[in-house]
Formats: sequence, structure tokens, C-alpha cells
Amino acid sequence: MKITNIEVYELQIPFSTGVQNKSPSDFLKADAMDFCLIKIDTDIGITGWGDAFSFHCRRAVAEAVIHMVKPYLIGKNPLDVQKINFELQKKLHLFGRYGITMFAISGVDIALWDILAKHSNLPLCNVLGSSGKKKMPAYASLWRYEDVEAVQDRCNHARELGYNYIKLHEIFTPEVEAARKILGDDIPIMVDTNCPWTKDQARQILSKWEDFNLYWVEEPINPPEDFESLSNLRSESLIPIAAGENACTSFEFKKMFEYEAVDYAQPSVTKVGGITEFKKIISVAETFGVQVMPHSPYFGPGFLATLHLSQSVPNSGLLERFFIDFEAYIYPEQIFNPKSGSFEIPNGIGLGFDPDKNVLKDYRVN
Repeated sequence: MKITNIEVYELQIPFSTGVQNKSPSDFLKADAMDFCLIKIDTDIGITGWGDAFSFHCRRAVAEAVIHMVKPYLIGKNPLDVQKINFELQKKLHLFGRYGITMFAISGVDIALWDILAKHSNLPLCNVLGSSGKKKMPAYASLWRYEDVEAVQDRCNHARELGYNYIKLHEIFTPEVEAARKILGDDIPIMVDTNCPWTKDQARQILSKWEDFNLYWVEEPINPPEDFESLSNLRSESLIPIAAGENACTSFEFKKMFEYEAVDYAQPSVTKVGGITEFKKIISVAETFGVQVMPHSPYFGPGFLATLHLSQSVPNSGLLERFFIDFEAYIYPEQIFNPKSGSFEIPNGIGLGFDPDKNVLKDYRVN
């Protein structure tokens, strides 16, 4: 089997955060979500679909796939997934070991694993060594509203939908306090702060938040690769620390674990180097005794890949559902909506679904 073509689908799909007032924050600065989907065709008719991280960098990632990755892949055997991943990382190391280059490699890698599983006529989770029957607890990952009433409203709505865990993206104390008051003590709350503070600033904030009994605080320090400061903060705070959505490759995660910087590791399959590199991170995390909590605020092949990967983790942790509503979904919407607080895995071959062709056509950016 040989790879005959690679096509990139750049999409923008409008979404709603579920609140009437526009967020005053700069959080993501968008009313439409970027998608960079990668379609890989083969000479025997099997097609794989991948997903490269592309929030606010869609065009750059697409160009990297077309001009840096595609020329190397044409004519290669797509079943040599891990070899291809290694060679791409080696060949393109000059252009960066994380960021745009790794996003492009990640998307291609996911598509190749989709092809491998389809060629085996199996769901991807089976190829990865799992029956696919494990329950995967979900958490609602809320928008950053910077508004107490909006936080309370969305927390209530998530609870009504059956979520047993809720994550905020707030950086101010009143919103975090409001969430705890409205949810009571029974629902665990996490807070993703997206790297806003120095270590000293983070220490002061986290000391105020210790009364809220948080499940974790995510990425409290800037820059995110300052693992020494993150480790120091972790040793000084009663709140568990999570990080990893900005880390790429197993080498960065190994450094993170050596510093004892996190309680929860959050690799993102569309960023770290794809399924191939994610599997390595799982192994490294097991060696260091760190719980993996996948970062997955996605609605394309990256989300499906995360579902399958989580089946292969001994303790799959919690899975993220970004709490926004789209104008259209490239897969059946029910995939993204947990039942009784847990996700179900698609039982089709490969990733389980191919994207809806009509949605690709209607929301493609030329």
C-alpha cells in the first residue's frame, strides 16, 4: 500500500458559548472554531483522517502540512506509522520540536493510525490493545466568562446535563468562589488558568483558592515550560497541579515528571506528535506514577483519537468536553455528549467515523 495524496481541509465553524452577553475577556477571541483536517488517500482506496491543532494558527499549520510534510509522505507505506513519525520528527527538527511543526506531524500521524486500523478492519482502540468497553468519565470544560452570573448559569446547566466534574477557565477569585457556592461540595471543580502568572503571583492566588477544595489548578505559571517553578509551586500549595497541553513529545513530559512538577499530565494528541507520541507519554507517565488526563477540547478526529487512546490507558482518568455548541458538527453530535456522565466510544472501524462531507463543503475556508 502507498500514500497517493494528502489534502488539507481548513474549516471555520461558528459556535455559541451559551450566554447572552459577549465575554469581556480575550479568551480565544473567536466566535468560530478553526479546524485543520488532514485527509490521506492510498492506492487501495483506504482513506485516513487526521486533526492538527489549529486554534488561531490554522493557515500556518495547513501550509506546514502541504509544503513540509506532504512531499516526504507521497509514496510511503502508511502502515509504517511509527517509522514515518520518527523520520518526520528527525527530518523537520530544525523547524521546531513543538508548535506548528509538531501540530502538522500530529495531524498526519492520527490519519495514518486511522488507515492502519481500517486496514485491520478494527476499531482503533482494538489496535491499541483495548476492548473499548471501559467507561470514560467526562467533565464539562467551560468557557472563560469573567462574569459571576454566567459562571453560575453554565455550572448549573452542566450539572443538569449529568456532568459530575466541571472545569472553569477563570482567573479571578469571585468566579471560582461562585462556582463552588452554586455547585456545593459534591461536584469536583478544576480551574484552567492558561499560564497567566509568575510563580509568586500564582502562589498568592492559589493560597486564596485553597478553601474552594479544587480538584486541580491547570497551568498557573508562565512560561509553561518553567517546570522548576511549577514544581516549587506544587510543593508549596495544597491544590494539585495539572499541565501539559503546551508540551510536545515524550521528552518534554519526561522533564516535567523529573521535576515532579505535576499531579496530572495533560498531553494533547493534536499537539504532542499524534497517537504515536501520545503512547510514549503514557508509558513515561506510568513509569513516574503520574496520572494522564488528556487535553481534548476538540470536535474532529483529535477527539475521536483521544477516546480510543483513553481506552488503552490503565487508568483512563477524565475526558474533556469543551462546553460550547456548534452551528454544525462534522460527526454526529451525540458523540460529544456523555451519557450518565461518561463518554461512549464509536464502534466503527478506524476512528469510528469519517467527517460529514456536507459540513466539510459548507464550512471550508478557501
